[in-house]
Amino acid sequence: MEEIQLFSDGPEETRAVGARLGNWLRPGDCLALVGQLGAGKTTLVQGIVAGAGGDQDVRSPTFLLHSIHPGRVTIHHLDLYRLPDGVDLVSLGLDEHLEDGAAVVEWGERASPGWYTGEVEIAILGELRRRILLRLPTERAREFGGG
Repeated sequence: MEEIQLFSDGPEETRAVGARLGNWLRPGDCLALVGQLGAGKTTLVQGIVAGAGGDQDVRSPTFLLHSIHPGRVTIHHLDLYRLPDGVDLVSLGLDEHLEDGAAVVEWGERASPGWYTGEVEIAILGELRRRILLRLPTERAREFGGG
């Protein structure tokens, strides 16, 4: 795995990083999104959906668990906040969703390991400033293009 460190000074910049990720994603990819409440995970997903060719209004599916956003790549947006640690993503149908789309999983650290193509960790550095740390397999990190 390689790490790519990016910084954001507000929601628009976080969405722009997300758009790069959305453009980079391909069917079968699954990203774990990690960060405390208010870090900007859903804001990042808004950019991911836009970058993947979707034009839907993106909101956190905390109560729904799963939202689908069609585009060049269908984005399956999952939120595990209300689920217990160690949740089995097969029970949520993730394996089927990855056949034709990509997934982004908020609170991804709560899932059983082994599912993720990569991880995106968002750290709060200030009122608007965020550090966005991508952990991606080496080949995929090169495709993304670094920081």
